[in-house]
Amino acid sequence: MDIHVAETVTGYEALVTTLESWGIEFCAGVTGGGAIRLLQHLSPHYPGENAADRHEPAGMRFLSLGEYSSGFVPLGSYLASGRIGACIATTGAATKLLGCGLSDAKLHDIPAVYIVPASPDSTEGLCPLQDTSRHGSNMLAQLRAELPDGVFVLDDAATMGRQLRHAHVRLQRCKPVVLVLDHEALKTGMAADPHRAPPQPDPVAASAEAFLDAFCQRIRGRRVVILAGEELARYPDAPQLTSRLCEALGAPIVWSINGANGVERGNPYGYGYISFGGNDAAIRLWRGIGEDDVLLVLGACPDEYTVNLAPYAAGDTFVLTGLEDGYGQVDGGFGHRAGGAYRQFVAPLDATLRSLLDRLERQPPETRRAGPAPGNLNTRRPGAPRPGHVDMASLFRALDARWRPNTIGFDDVCLAYKDRQYVVQRPHPQARFFSLYRGSAMGNVLGLAIGAKLAAPESHVVGFTGDGCFRLFAGYLAEARDLGILLFLLDNASYGIIEQGVQTIIPDAPASRRHNRLVGMDFAAMAGACGWRSAALRPDLANLDEILDAHHHGALTSTLVTVPVDSGHILGINPRAGNL
Repeated sequence: MDIHVAETVTGYEALVTTLESWGIEFCAGVTGGGAIRLLQHLSPHYPGENAADRHEPAGMRFLSLGEYSSGFVPLGSYLASGRIGACIATTGAATKLLGCGLSDAKLHDIPAVYIVPASPDSTEGLCPLQDTSRHGSNMLAQLRAELPDGVFVLDDAATMGRQLRHAHVRLQRCKPVVLVLDHEALKTGMAADPHRAPPQPDPVAASAEAFLDAFCQRIRGRRVVILAGEELARYPDAPQLTSRLCEALGAPIVWSINGANGVERGNPYGYGYISFGGNDAAIRLWRGIGEDDVLLVLGACPDEYTVNLAPYAAGDTFVLTGLEDGYGQVDGGFGHRAGGAYRQFVAPLDATLRSLLDRLERQPPETRRAGPAPGNLNTRRPGAPRPGHVDMASLFRALDARWRPNTIGFDDVCLAYKDRQYVVQRPHPQARFFSLYRGSAMGNVLGLAIGAKLAAPESHVVGFTGDGCFRLFAGYLAEARDLGILLFLLDNASYGIIEQGVQTIIPDAPASRRHNRLVGMDFAAMAGACGWRSAALRPDLANLDEILDAHHHGALTSTLVTVPVDSGHILGINPRAGNL
């Protein structure tokens, strides 16, 4: 229900009250002309300091952080804690710096709040600074082109409550929203009104029965293959549920990059990651799916890095998704991606899986059961890197044995976001890893790590980034120095993904025309100047434990570890290079 407060406040104060009622605790960004009046109502957040010690009032706080990284802070917050985050930019060009994070929020169906001001209507045609009108950047049209139903202009005190209610409903459907500030409306006095969306209906009702009936009928005498998509990562008990499902059906399971978080490492039917950075056993299984098989997709994952633009090849495809209009859906579903018969049911995955398991375990189905997955999911044998470089396969395995409980990690757009999963093969029982690969915005890792640490300060936050990615967030390191983030930087003086890809895309082009080289940098000096601890990993990993011990016992100081990497050492495969 709506909660009405008798006192009259400005629209800015009412907006802050509403954001706090949505559970938003932090907002990141840079203040300036259009943002000053809103941000004056937020207490500052200084990482490493306790707000209570400074006698700051409770409520949403503001972290001053460059806009590019700020755009990813709400995504890190949600992935770490399930709570919505917010970020803000001032008028004009700064909005575009938030835009990369906004795109990934859309492409990965992550609820997040982006706050941007517009130049006043009264200045249209007068060439105002940072002109956002149709004569200038035409900002509203640009934002609406990407989020047709997700841009809410707060330009009327009388309709602001309704606008915010619609925005909250959209957030509950796992969609990002943009709140556009209009000063003339927001400076007006109004009743403080934390707008709450109505409760959602019971997710699993009688409508699920038809889907479950059809599934149980169509699997008789047939092999079932399960694809775990990234929606599963939002349900804490998903790994146990998928193990029970595989056992009940005798079904092998493969997973997307982020879908791994919904699978147990010990699942005997786990065949690994598919496609980009995929495991050989999983890829063989996936390519062998035919008309006699039934494919069960848990949290649809139709993107190029998962299915490589190919259709679902099974004779029957059943999709369970919690998203009514998730990324990749056409006309409310993924039927256009299915080669055979297609059925879909929309409801929270955990509740639907429990209903399905209850039926399967009461009446065990007569399916064509598969054998357990091999212990080693890879048959390909990559060679060794050149001398003087770290063997990344050895490093990923060593770290996999050392992750602490409650670790959350992020792979930036670098070699790690295809090589890590190939090497470790199965998800870690105590560490969750995410990659925002659908937008593939280089340099996202710092904002993600900051958002995760703010939302879940008890977590061990780790990231892998490249020397190309580093250039996009290096100027923001100082703001994260007291968060205790552990960041591995893959230093190969190149855009490594490109260097490996061009060997397939343009194999006859001379090296000078591949344009993938980078000028070397003293990363340790840069990190040290920003207050970070820095270390250089030896090629033989002899000082890895020393580095990790120093980091874990170093209070909240963040650590940058440079890793000498051979960009010619190919571990995980990149099927997209063939598409290009």
